[in-house]
Amino acid sequence: MKVSFEELDGKVVFRISEFDSRYESVLKMCYYENDGRGYVKVYPQNAKYMDKIKKRYSENAKLMFDQLGYFAPVPWEQALTEFCRKAQGTDIDWWLTGSCAACIRGIKMNPHDVDIMVDSRCIDEITEVFSDCLIEPIIDTNGWLTKDFGVIFLHARIDIASDPQEILDIPEPVDCGPYARQNLETVKWNGYEIKVPPLELQLNVNRRRERLDRVKLIEEFMNK
Repeated sequence: MKVSFEELDGKVVFRISEFDSRYESVLKMCYYENDGRGYVKVYPQNAKYMDKIKKRYSENAKLMFDQLGYFAPVPWEQALTEFCRKAQGTDIDWWLTGSCAACIRGIKMNPHDVDIMVDSRCIDEITEVFSDCLIEPIIDTNGWLTKDFGVIFLHARIDIASDPQEILDIPEPVDCGPYARQNLETVKWNGYEIKVPPLELQLNVNRRRERLDRVKLIEEFMNK
């Protein structure tokens, strides 16, 4: 796998090329676009800490994609613990969603990353606190499903998204939407108190995605 960067018209292109075919589905899952010469993502050249981000991306992109494809172990517990440690004592308003939110309740799943939701007012602070860990800049999505999105790599991939949009909860509330944000619960895990969505919402989203194995695990846990 080759990692390269190109600068053009105030933009930086992150390019992945010369990769094994098994990575193609992983790159598509991460919303990389195929431009005929590889898969790319484009970011503003003036994004804060861009030079540090490019260095970390060069050093960790392959491992990140290996973990996302389950080609390598995913130390999500280590990643989440370190995120909690660094966020503790700051004003970062965050909550955990996705499969890790189920895992810290005691439901055995196999996350390939950590999904963190934050208040958009905290983006500047999280960028500063995690400046050495950013692998993709946290930037405004200009109308996507969340206001901002970026990626930290801290032992494993940590997705950072802010202010989920109402469309996420159509036709029914999911575990990362506005309803979840307004109805968070607190789970104690490894000495930290972590806000998570109600388990019913995680059941909803896994039914919607037809992840029947996860539906079964959640239902069994809820029926104990």
